[in-house]
Amino acid sequence: MKFKLKHKRRWAFYGLITVSLVGLIIFILKYPVSSFDYYITREIQKLERGNFTSFMTFVSLFGNAVTGSLAVIFASLVFFLSRRRREAQYILAVLITDLLNLLIKLLIHRPRPTVEDAMIMLKYSQSSFPSGHVVHYVVFFGFLLTVMIVDKKIPSFFRIFIGVSSAVLILTISISRLYLGAHWVTDVLGAYLFGFFYLGVLLTFYLKLPEGGTKLIRKIMPIEHTSNDGTTKEQHR
Repeated sequence: MKFKLKHKRRWAFYGLITVSLVGLIIFILKYPVSSFDYYITREIQKLERGNFTSFMTFVSLFGNAVTGSLAVIFASLVFFLSRRRREAQYILAVLITDLLNLLIKLLIHRPRPTVEDAMIMLKYSQSSFPSGHVVHYVVFFGFLLTVMIVDKKIPSFFRIFIGVSSAVLILTISISRLYLGAHWVTDVLGAYLFGFFYLGVLLTFYLKLPEGGTKLIRKIMPIEHTSNDGTTKEQHR
């Protein structure tokens, strides 16, 4: 019963994302640049204070083609050297995600904001939808965040530092892309949907245990054992 319920929730999650994505794609194909996109971009670009531009540029650094790929390879190498070969293999799947995202960009072929639409601080030649930076951050840093939650053998300092940093970057990358004039808000929304879809698939396989269940569930849910006298005892793994 619980097994069926878990799968129903998973399919509901993917179904909701798929329906939202289809609706969003139809919207941007009909309205390549909407008043909603204009409004959000202009409001975000009013946030300039002190070194805010430098900070937003730094936030986007890990999503650039070269830097992003090197970060994935470096993380994989660190996992491999620390004898976490499974994590080293799974995090390389982020590179596949980046390639899939490029394919979607070619299919949708949405133009990026221009100087007539917004302040353009960084220029890119690729199509706009969905934001490759946001997709990359959700999958890459989302996977790192999950590993920090699951793997209790990693020192607490690194778990907290990497986990918090990953969460912050996932949240702030959307503001960065809008502030720098690289994307419309609907590009970012679509990227979050694509990103969490990809991440969900990746984690579905990563969190699986050979005997069934998931690491997160096995760490949280109690396991019942029946003793010789017939009484039931709960034991946490």
